[in-house]
Amino acid sequence: MKATRMATALLSVVLAGSTLAACGNDDKEAASTSSPGASAGTASAAPPPVTLKGMLFGDEPKDFKLVLEEFEKRTKDTLNIKLDIQWNPINDHKQKVKLMMAAGETVDFVFDAEFQNLKDLVPQGAYAQLDKYFNNDAYPGLKKAFSKEFVDMNKRYDDHLYTIPFTQYFYDIPVIFIRKDLREKLGFTKPISSYDELQQFYEKVLATEKGMTPLALKGVSGYQDILNPDRPDLPTLQSVSAAGGPYIVHLTDDLKQIKNIVIPGDPESEWAKLPAPYNSMKSYFVQYDKWAEWSKYLEKDVLSQKDHGAYFMSGKAASYYGVLSGYATEKKKLQNTIQGADLEFFVFRERMRNMEPKAIPTNYKANNSIAIPASSKNIDRTMKFFDWLFQSRENHDLFEYGIQGKHWEPVGDNQLKLLDDSKNYNFPGYEFSWNPNMIRLPADLDETAKKYFEYSAKADTYYAGVLSRFVFDPTNVKGEVANITSKTDPFTQTLKAGQMKDWETELLKLAKEQDGLGREKVRAEVKKQVQAYLDANVK
Repeated sequence: MKATRMATALLSVVLAGSTLAACGNDDKEAASTSSPGASAGTASAAPPPVTLKGMLFGDEPKDFKLVLEEFEKRTKDTLNIKLDIQWNPINDHKQKVKLMMAAGETVDFVFDAEFQNLKDLVPQGAYAQLDKYFNNDAYPGLKKAFSKEFVDMNKRYDDHLYTIPFTQYFYDIPVIFIRKDLREKLGFTKPISSYDELQQFYEKVLATEKGMTPLALKGVSGYQDILNPDRPDLPTLQSVSAAGGPYIVHLTDDLKQIKNIVIPGDPESEWAKLPAPYNSMKSYFVQYDKWAEWSKYLEKDVLSQKDHGAYFMSGKAASYYGVLSGYATEKKKLQNTIQGADLEFFVFRERMRNMEPKAIPTNYKANNSIAIPASSKNIDRTMKFFDWLFQSRENHDLFEYGIQGKHWEPVGDNQLKLLDDSKNYNFPGYEFSWNPNMIRLPADLDETAKKYFEYSAKADTYYAGVLSRFVFDPTNVKGEVANITSKTDPFTQTLKAGQMKDWETELLKLAKEQDGLGREKVRAEVKKQVQAYLDANVK
């Protein structure tokens, strides 16, 4: 097998601990006393005052205004910027951004991502290209934080980047957070270490803790990857995300040609062409039966659950789905909320749990990012702010952790201790400030968690499949994608919530509906784009 040309560069980047990046567009900023290339921290005179308007999601931290006041005080003679951020409810953010962009409202930066509007708005020209601000000595903060390799890996299909991507690790290990005190109360003397033990724990919760839900999930997301099998890496079998998918792409041994593409709901004769043990729809999606079987451990009305974390923190659930990066914050929150309660986590993916090498597939892309609307008149000033943010730990930590001495204090070079006022400043860094070069771990973090964070930072933990950088462009089949997605999304939500026992029959019915909406046209477009990608990248 021949490797893709990006592999060596990627691994060297991981070892260096660098970040991800974004790209460039013609500047639409209003006149400023500093030149477009001048660094925000080195301008000879402060530019005119400007207020940058942004849109993030979630609840505004209680002390966020204090942080903004401190920021303005520090930068009045350099940036001379004020921030005006609209905080949208989590479930409304996607639609609000779409409506705002359609109406041409004035905004200078928005949180966007593939799971939001990014894949639709970029082809429409709604977001500015940001290439010129990166790998540029005039923007030292961005150059230090976002290496050229990461800029390249986060480019879109047109070889440009449209975002400032945020990540701490290449993959945030998914976990099930468990009430440690409850686990011990129910007679489980050791931490949960397998699905069998987890199921035993859930059965005991059902039997003894009346009114308590064993596992809390967010309705729109469901199980996500809980109970998914740990598949061995088969280079010839790749998965592509597109409407009605996943699209399972079967490649020749040299990875240069497509043999066939199979979609859920295809006849078994098509699945039989795939290599064992994935040569039937049921064997490929073994988790679907498990999701239905485990539905008894969920809320009866799980589909309407919008905040499973809050549900857990209220004492109504024994466990809930989360990610490792949230462990320290969630542990402290639980201890402050329920007297005597404590938190631990179960890494439910076996190979990750065992910290095996090459256990995590990745495309080295960030899941979360900021985009700059092309209509903004303050593109330069916005990018000067983010350059300032990443110029130093001091700048970065002000937004990510709050005011030093009030919300937190540093411990060594890369740890921190949260102070009492930290409960008033829980900032969503994944929306605004995450960066691998500027991670601080809680000083009191237990050794098990530290080992998993160290595992997450190792280059050898990851591998990139041949289609890792491929992103499907729906432009040529927009109508078909919209129609198919309108049918697929509610089906998938119900499936992931364990509410569909006879999923095979239902999936075949859905496939017939999709056939009438242009599924074969989308499959042909996927095939065309994947083959073009292989022709360009596999030598």
